Amino acid sequence: MVSKLLALEAYPMLRDLDFRILRGVELNMRHHRWVPLEDVARFARVDVETASFRLGKLDDMSLVRRRSDIGYIGYQLTIHGYDVLAIRALAKRGVVEAISTAQIGVGKDADVYVGVTPSGEKVAVKFNRIGGRTASRKAAYHGDVFHDKRHTSWLYVSRLIAKKEYDALVLLSPIARVPRPVAWNRHVVVMEFVEGTELAELRDSDLTTEEAGNVLDRVLEEYLKIVRFGIVHSDMSEFNIVLTNDDILIIDWAQYLTTANPDSYEMLKRDITVLLNAFRRRWRVERKFEEVWPVFEDAWRESRGKRG
Repeated sequence: MVSKLLALEAYPMLRDLDFRILRGVELNMRHHRWVPLEDVARFARVDVETASFRLGKLDDMSLVRRRSDIGYIGYQLTIHGYDVLAIRALAKRGVVEAISTAQIGVGKDADVYVGVTPSGEKVAVKFNRIGGRTASRKAAYHGDVFHDKRHTSWLYVSRLIAKKEYDALVLLSPIARVPRPVAWNRHVVVMEFVEGTELAELRDSDLTTEEAGNVLDRVLEEYLKIVRFGIVHSDMSEFNIVLTNDDILIIDWAQYLTTANPDSYEMLKRDITVLLNAFRRRWRVERKFEEVWPVFEDAWRESRGKRG
């Protein structure tokens, strides 16, 4: 489904003061569920009346939300306000000059858009969006980022997940077919733009059994390199494999585990099972788990030994 990035509509209407106010709300959310108006004004170095007026405008743009039934007037940053701050930071660093309002990808907890760098290069800009009605279910996919953390905002959790994926791409891009990372800020990861199609988007008739078998072999070959390096994807499926003009790309690394993690063994088994079942179901590619699994199990054990 194609949708618009609301932050891009609001962005041209914002002044430097608005960004200071949004930053004030963001920083003070570390200490308050609802940030007092006075704290925002103090951070932005303006009087309370000016801060209240600008926050009213930002509320109208859905960049913040206001609450007054808690004994004081307080504010929270919305995901759209978080978008604006990330876009501003990436623009000031010269990472992106423009972002399209049309989505090119939608995941369980992220939206992806096309961006353009100052040099005119296309990049993929991924906005992580943890929260909402499915927040508890989504949190289950990313249990490691919640470990030993008390109450924290879903915005901060989205930031942790984005940083985790960026770190994975930094580690893996020199050795395997994954997107090359460009930059990271808050809940946003910027990576190379690669023309291709997710396997899940292909019709069953788009690949012959032989062609699909070759694709599966390439995926397994790349994944084996990654496991030997010491990383398990933990969410491998036809939705996370992109078929390019001449090769494959494995995407969506936000749920990765190192092989040192005791859960990684079962996650790896599940990854291989899901892959083999998908290719068998859709393209009648027969690869027996009992024949594929031993080499991955050996790689998993070897990588644990190296890390130990």
